[in-house]
Amino acid sequence: MEKTLQELAEYVGGTVIGDPSVKICGVMGIDEAQEGYITFISNEKYAKKIHQTNASAVIVSPKLKDAGKNLLVCENPYLAFAKLVELLMYKKPAHIKGIDTSARIPKTANIGRDVSIYAYVAIGENTQIGNRVVLYPCVYIGNNCTLGEDTIIHPNTVIYDDSVIGRRVVIHANTVIGSSGFGYAPDGQGYYKIPQVGITVIEDDVDIGANTTINRAVLGETIIRKGTKIDSQVIISHNVEVGENSLIVSQAGIAGSTKIGKHVTLAGGAGIAGHVKIGNNVTIGGYSGVVRDIPDNETYLGAPALPIHRMRRCYVIIEKLPELKEHIKTLEKRIKGLEKRSAHSKKSSKK
Repeated sequence: MEKTLQELAEYVGGTVIGDPSVKICGVMGIDEAQEGYITFISNEKYAKKIHQTNASAVIVSPKLKDAGKNLLVCENPYLAFAKLVELLMYKKPAHIKGIDTSARIPKTANIGRDVSIYAYVAIGENTQIGNRVVLYPCVYIGNNCTLGEDTIIHPNTVIYDDSVIGRRVVIHANTVIGSSGFGYAPDGQGYYKIPQVGITVIEDDVDIGANTTINRAVLGETIIRKGTKIDSQVIISHNVEVGENSLIVSQAGIAGSTKIGKHVTLAGGAGIAGHVKIGNNVTIGGYSGVVRDIPDNETYLGAPALPIHRMRRCYVIIEKLPELKEHIKTLEKRIKGLEKRSAHSKKSSKK
């Protein structure tokens, strides 16, 4: 597909500086971009690359509108980039409508219209599958589950009994929804398995990456609220609640009964202890360990996690520890020398 820069600006709600008739056939990164492609700058520290790129145009914020190149100026360059990738380059998968003959579907299951159920899918008793749902090969859906309209489940995903999946949910390969949480009661000799009799609820417009596990609740519900995006290789334990439009990045782990607010970001490798409450609009830095409640509108970093301004000061000190150690040794030697001279002076005065 080929569009003029003006057409692209109208599509994303931006304005053109330069030649509006220049032809654009695709999107590339700023270092690799060639003539005929558009690229983007979302961080001002890379502004100098605008003059180094071979791209025919660059998406920028209003702060860079005087860069002197063909520009598509918009408030959110990264969002505009995403929309143009979708417009110019993304090919939406064409799903084959119908049910493969190898799929195993009981008579008690209720299957909606225009579904795409591929080879070796297994669906449990009394499960509800909404209209236009796509189940890729080898998906397993347990008993008494509900899948909302336009949901897509990728290969080898397992959804345990009683799980509720909303509309327009995307779950990628090898993910497990509704498995038992890690709950054991010591009995003096070993550990007694605590039955996990709650359910898992995934609300509308949630994306879940590959190889992620979301446990069912011990009692009640584990809930992922609408619009949340979860990366690959994440584990969310029993009775966790994740608020709307949150982001959980790869290798994060959330222990049981934790409550996470709206618009929260957990960066890669972050770990959240059990029974913690995290407020709205909170950001947790990568590989941080949260062991206590965090109020709204905060950014925390480190292990244990501290407010970012405090942890940055700690990191500065940590970097200087070797020098500080040597400085302390020097001070200790000087103090010992002063103590010896003081003791000698006292003896001399007595004589």
